[in-house]
Amino acid sequence: MIAYALVLCLVFLTQHLPLRFSYAVAAVVGDLAYVFWPRGRSNVIDNLRYVLGPEATDAEIRSTARRSFRNYLRLLVDFARGSNADPSAVERRLKASGWEHLDEAFAHGKGVLMVGSHLGSWEIAGTVLAGRGYRVSAVSETLGNERINRMAIDSRAAQGIELIPMEYALKRVFAALRRNEAVGLVTDRPLTSDRGVPVEFFGQRIAWPSGPAVLALRTGAKIITGYLVRNERNDYIGEIFPPLEFKTTDDHESDVRRITQQLVRIQEDVIRRYPDQWFMFRRMWPRESDSP
Repeated sequence: MIAYALVLCLVFLTQHLPLRFSYAVAAVVGDLAYVFWPRGRSNVIDNLRYVLGPEATDAEIRSTARRSFRNYLRLLVDFARGSNADPSAVERRLKASGWEHLDEAFAHGKGVLMVGSHLGSWEIAGTVLAGRGYRVSAVSETLGNERINRMAIDSRAAQGIELIPMEYALKRVFAALRRNEAVGLVTDRPLTSDRGVPVEFFGQRIAWPSGPAVLALRTGAKIITGYLVRNERNDYIGEIFPPLEFKTTDDHESDVRRITQQLVRIQEDVIRRYPDQWFMFRRMWPRESDSP
């Protein structure tokens, strides 16, 4: 109840304070989180060592990590304001291309899998899609606090977005695709080798969720990728890429691995371009001491 009351208070303040002021406060809170959450800070810094590469200095890595904390808190401001967001006001702050690719995917008639990573402003992306009349569902992990989880579901519903709990996702995802709707999937989740597909990510072998590839092969749904990120003025720039092209063979497992690797390559490129807007607070690559 205390956590829920605190979140309600923060949401109320965020919705009633000027947006620029809310973003400024979020940046300060992001700095505090960077300082006082050592585990999260350590995980982000470790992840960014892979992303930025061996040529990056320790100062560059830590500066990028600090900016990622600030950007994530700004994302939470967008989430808190989401239930009463004005789509037309959001559109005025948006510069995005590639809408024809999304329409091309829908024209196929078997649904669209919108696959991305924990990068950029996915809250705003959902608002924009729903505001433009696209039917959108999003698969999401259930939050530990039941009341806060219900708030998240209601906030997305107010924008026209259905939130599908990950543990009940399969049936509802199939139903949405049969209705030729879009389903959002975030796939950059650290997995053990027995639960994911082996792929190469920033030069290292890692296990990756196979869901989008399996769903596309089973249903015929088109896979769409892209990004929406925050610029230096706290407006948004984005791009929708063409539907993923792939050939199928008689080897289902090989097809799943190949499609998944294609998706990972695309997400890797976007993360490399916007490393301070990749919000991965869990360790993506296991330490050598953690490996079997």
